[in-house]
Amino acid sequence: MMLIHSCDTRCPSSFSHLLTSGCLIGYTQTTPYLSGCIVLSFSLRCNNRTQCAVVAGPDVFPDPCPGTYKYLEVQYECVPYIFLCPGVLRGVYQSEHLFESDHQSGSWCKDPLQSSNKIYYMPWTPYRTDTLTEYSSKEDFIAGRPTTTYKLPHRVDGTGFVVYDGALFFNKERTRNIVKFDLRTRIKSGEAIIANANYHDTSPYRWGGKSDIDLAVDENGLWVIYATEQNNGRIVVSQLNPYTLRVEGSWDTSYDKRSASNAFMICGILYVVKSVYEDDDNEALGNKIDYMYNTEKSRETHLSIPFPNSYQYIAAVDYNPRDNLLYVWNNYHVVIYSLDFGNNDNRLVAVDYCAPRLTAEISWPRTHQGQVAKQPCPPGTIGVATFNCLLGNWDPKGPDLSNCTSPWTNHITQRMRSGETAAIVARELAEQTKGELRPGDVPSTVKAMAQLVELLDVQLRNLTPGGKDTAARSLNKLQKRERSCRFFIQAMVETVNNLLQVRSETAWRELSVAEQLRCATMLLDTVETGAFMLADNLLKTDTIQESTDNIQLEVARLSTDVNLADLSFPQSGLTGNSIHLSANTLKQQGRNGEIRMALVLYKNLGQYLSTENASVRLGSEAAYPNYSLIVNSPVITAAINKDSNKVYLSEPVVFTVKHIQNFNPNCSFWSYSKRTMTGYWSTQDCRLLGTNRTHTSCSCTHLTNFAVLMAHVEFNKPGQVNELLLDVITWVGILLSLVCLLICIFTFCFFRGLQSDRNTIHKNLCISLFIAETLFLTGINRIVCAVFAALLHFFFLAAFTWMFLEGVQLYIMLVEVFESEYSRTKYFYLTGYGVPAVIVAVSAAVDYRSYGTERVCWLRLDTYFIWSFIGPATLIIMLNVIFLGIALYKMFHHTAILKPDSGCLDNIKSWVIGAIALLCLLGLTWAFGLMYINESTVIMAYLFTIFNSLQGMFIFIFHCILQKKVRKEYGRCLRTHCCSGKSVESTISTSTKTSTARTPGRYSTNSQSRIRRMWNDTVRKQSESSFITADMNSSATLNRDEMVNINRILLVCVISNQAAILLF
Repeated sequence: MMLIHSCDTRCPSSFSHLLTSGCLIGYTQTTPYLSGCIVLSFSLRCNNRTQCAVVAGPDVFPDPCPGTYKYLEVQYECVPYIFLCPGVLRGVYQSEHLFESDHQSGSWCKDPLQSSNKIYYMPWTPYRTDTLTEYSSKEDFIAGRPTTTYKLPHRVDGTGFVVYDGALFFNKERTRNIVKFDLRTRIKSGEAIIANANYHDTSPYRWGGKSDIDLAVDENGLWVIYATEQNNGRIVVSQLNPYTLRVEGSWDTSYDKRSASNAFMICGILYVVKSVYEDDDNEALGNKIDYMYNTEKSRETHLSIPFPNSYQYIAAVDYNPRDNLLYVWNNYHVVIYSLDFGNNDNRLVAVDYCAPRLTAEISWPRTHQGQVAKQPCPPGTIGVATFNCLLGNWDPKGPDLSNCTSPWTNHITQRMRSGETAAIVARELAEQTKGELRPGDVPSTVKAMAQLVELLDVQLRNLTPGGKDTAARSLNKLQKRERSCRFFIQAMVETVNNLLQVRSETAWRELSVAEQLRCATMLLDTVETGAFMLADNLLKTDTIQESTDNIQLEVARLSTDVNLADLSFPQSGLTGNSIHLSANTLKQQGRNGEIRMALVLYKNLGQYLSTENASVRLGSEAAYPNYSLIVNSPVITAAINKDSNKVYLSEPVVFTVKHIQNFNPNCSFWSYSKRTMTGYWSTQDCRLLGTNRTHTSCSCTHLTNFAVLMAHVEFNKPGQVNELLLDVITWVGILLSLVCLLICIFTFCFFRGLQSDRNTIHKNLCISLFIAETLFLTGINRIVCAVFAALLHFFFLAAFTWMFLEGVQLYIMLVEVFESEYSRTKYFYLTGYGVPAVIVAVSAAVDYRSYGTERVCWLRLDTYFIWSFIGPATLIIMLNVIFLGIALYKMFHHTAILKPDSGCLDNIKSWVIGAIALLCLLGLTWAFGLMYINESTVIMAYLFTIFNSLQGMFIFIFHCILQKKVRKEYGRCLRTHCCSGKSVESTISTSTKTSTARTPGRYSTNSQSRIRRMWNDTVRKQSESSFITADMNSSATLNRDEMVNINRILLVCVISNQAAILLF
């Protein structure tokens, strides 16, 4: 029998639970009943929690002896953190490139037992590494803003340091000792000797760097990876107690440590990385995890898990069990690798075999884990397809069909082996690639092109004039060499054009990303080699041009002894893609009075040169969560005398390319290894000269393969229903607003009985909003985007300015005792349109390119240019709040001393309430509008659309319908038009005459009439006098309830606009 109670456990705030045992003990039993389910139930509910409560009842724990009274006993420890094994490692992928360091090797890591985002960084330099740098976050790490540095008591050997539970562990230089350095106290807190460990370049990793002793952390704690002579230089793994520095266990493996590129631990399992380095002659080594050793089972397994190695110099690989990521240092580049784990339930055992399946029209048999299944290619192709079985599951990337080729590829290979003329075989290759391509045809074609270049080189050597040849025979051989090269280049250009056609994209995409990269890189290298082969065999200075849809090539042999002009390629320049070399640069690169050049422009090739490992300078796109780098332009190759990519130019080369999307452009070049045909995009020694909506200009101090990379942002678009509904609301709402504004404009312009300074302000406010919303509706996605954006900028600022002038006019009306003799209209016009014009003119002069974006015809949001609208609008809102507040104060002050006039009080109250509400409406509308353009969320879209459509309707209601004077004019117009049959024009004329009869000429020079009018306005308070004058001189008071309501409205407006300012 179990009594249901709650079991509460607590740990100090900086610790969490670790359950050690649990049992049920019965009163009549001498031996407690132990249950694994008890431990599991508590572990799932309490591990890694500071406090937890578990109900001790039969629903949570099993009852082995029903009817017996028993109690539950649980023992636990408070520990810093508990890690659960994430599963079985299946794949490794490079997920993020942080930056390019100044050091080729080094290491970086996080403390897995700390919840903070601190990063610890230690570049490695032989015999000079004695400093650890700490960064508070990844953003500071990328930006190079360190928090603090630690001077270590000893220099460090290798890159195998780790930080664990607030302490740094590293290999002391020239020793087999592990030093523990406390980061809190900045003192050495321990040192231990790893018995028999080889050290100081006795058994390092393949890259060297004194990496004999490597430290690692995982879910089980701290580990040391090293080699001993007793184990014949093979890897030994030891678990080290991080607090006592005692070795708690050691395991000998069969893997030679000097053959390993690096190693790391996950869940007590050693994983060994084998990779290619940039100076390797043998590319068959591969880049993969090819070995693992399970310390729990003392069992080893050979694997074949691909391991990314874009930069070909892996110096450090550190696993972090808190975020399950690898922190890698690879040839100056600091990168993060993500891991793909299998079954997340660590209680289940991994499957040893991959089940049979049908994929890509191929039936794959049951295959043992770690092995590669091989099957004949699909029908219509020849070759062998492969499929990796990774730890009981097929490779999620799918089978490798890169060896599945069309039958004609074998025919091309046989003709090359038979020694046929390279130019003839190249011509057949160009003809064969005009048809549909299979996945394996792409690498086969690129490989055949490279082999044909080598074959051509051999055949050209056989045409070298000999010493016994006559002059005519020698000339004939030289001419034949040139003709062969010309025909070969023509065929090669056609072949490349076929490979880059849109119809060939499917074949490219069925290749792995790595294979695409390798084929594209080999294509670049082969075309450049073939081009220089032609340049070397031109008999005289000449320029050869070949142009197709997807490739333009120019080969030139020029003399530097004559006056050279600046060179531009392509010479037509119709597409806007060009590269420019100065005459001085050409002369400096001359050899023996001549210069040979190869210039190539590729379309559609950049999409196959992966940006995964690009070393670029990211800007404002980091604020967007869904951005990715894309090659956003054609690729331009420029080379002089074959090795110019290794020569820095005294004058930079300038290239301009047409791009698709203008968002944070990066001028880049493709840096690759000729041995491995792999590479990455880099921005080293390249800088941005300028960019606009269609083109980008760059300069670089060396020659190579250039392109522009840009951050492509995937915006969250609303669904079809929301998109359709938003379109309907936008068009209906804005059209309704435009109709209301048009009625207001007609009212304020043609009813002359309403003419006053205040109605002039209303009229221009309506005109500004009418034009702005018309432009917004018709020009938001048009071609002349920059012009529409500038006009929108001007008229929306004008609307804000006229709204501000209304507040000023209300203030003047309450402050002045007598009406001014002169009209302020010209000053209002000068302010209402002059201030926005100055702001727009200055903004355009500073950065006119920021008018218009890729998404909407508005101001750029990824720079500070948007503040040319936000700043003035915010200032106007704040000033308007101040003037309206003063107006309210004046009204409240006069109620205590003046005799109320209910009619005038109603007018003033309606004016003030209308001005405050318009201020709130206009401010909130553009707060939502900016958030909508910036975030593209459905809620912001609805709010902006609805508020925007209310502006015209609101002005019509408050300033026309609710105004007694305007209603009288409407009524008189309708009565006259409907009852008397008169036209609206006559009505307006009558209204004008009536108004004139009642109100003497405002600007009369007769001083006596002015004094009399002044006296009448001040003393007699004629209710039928001028609309403005009567309202100005009435000593109106508001009752306190009305004042409270107005104050509430003003308070809401101030809060709303302050929120809008914060949102800006």
